[in-house]
Amino acid sequence: MNIKTTARHYQLTPALKDYAETKVQQLTKYFDNIDNAHIIFALEKYRHSVEVSFHINGKDFNSKEESEDMYVSVDRVVEKLERQIRKYKGKRFNKKSPKLAQIGVELPPEEDENQFQTRENEIVPADPIEFPTMSLEEAVDKLISDENVYNIFSNIQTKRLNVLFKRDDGTLGLIEA
Repeated sequence: MNIKTTARHYQLTPALKDYAETKVQQLTKYFDNIDNAHIIFALEKYRHSVEVSFHINGKDFNSKEESEDMYVSVDRVVEKLERQIRKYKGKRFNKKSPKLAQIGVELPPEEDENQFQTRENEIVPADPIEFPTMSLEEAVDKLISDENVYNIFSNIQTKRLNVLFKRDDGTLGLIEA
């Protein structure tokens, strides 16, 4: 891979140049045919910016990142380029995937769509629920023994639906419908 570096308003050190070149060289694990890459280092007041661009298979990849440290900018710009390349490869390979019919996969027959369609605000009947009939004392004993948070039952004395529940402070609450 041929890597060209440019420094704008900045004296490029050999250590930074080698660091950036090795980071960009690691992008060849995604594509072997990266021929030319261009790294531009720029310094504007306290902003250290790094821009990397290269061309693969008719597609240009460009990324620019700014931070307060040149090494951090190099790391971030390479991460951005990796995301771009992975996204591009995913799209490219998804388009080349064979159709289901070509590989012999048969889909199950479609069901009648009207069977499961419901209109908005339509009332759909549910199965009736039978609540156990017991006294308040039996409900308290069952709630404590089962270690549940609540117990719904039909009260024998009042013939009404009751909800018995445990409160956060340890007491029990009773709601009578």
